[in-house]
Amino acid sequence: MKNKVTLLIALCTLCAAGSFAEPKGWGIGLGTFDGDFGGQVRKSFAFGDENQFAVDLQAGLYNQWKWTGRFDADFHFIFMPKETFSLYPLVGADFALQDGRHRWGANLGGGALIDLNADTSLFFELKYVGGDWNGFAFTGGIFF
Repeated sequence: MKNKVTLLIALCTLCAAGSFAEPKGWGIGLGTFDGDFGGQVRKSFAFGDENQFAVDLQAGLYNQWKWTGRFDADFHFIFMPKETFSLYPLVGADFALQDGRHRWGANLGGGALIDLNADTSLFFELKYVGGDWNGFAFTGGIFF
């Protein structure tokens, strides 16, 4: 029951954010989760008077003894959103699949954005995933 409530809350949040948010762009990145390497794709949505809030949806594939799919939805509050360099704390939910087993977790961390031009930016993120598969994740990549 607890997992169903968590999933319902996450889906409602994503649907609500997507209805009034401005799609920002797609991103790709490479990262590590507790020393296991992988890659991810992400889609970002920004909202607020100065686009200071963002929701990032992420899907990644990591090799943790076996291949693991990770799906994240993170909320960001972006400090100095109009500047070339900006920082953000993040909080979110994590869902992982491995060999037909699934696990839920919560994300807590932060990141940085470096704008290269109007449509392209670099991102770096460090977060702790707490839950059934605890661990630290570091990801770096590019939005386009």
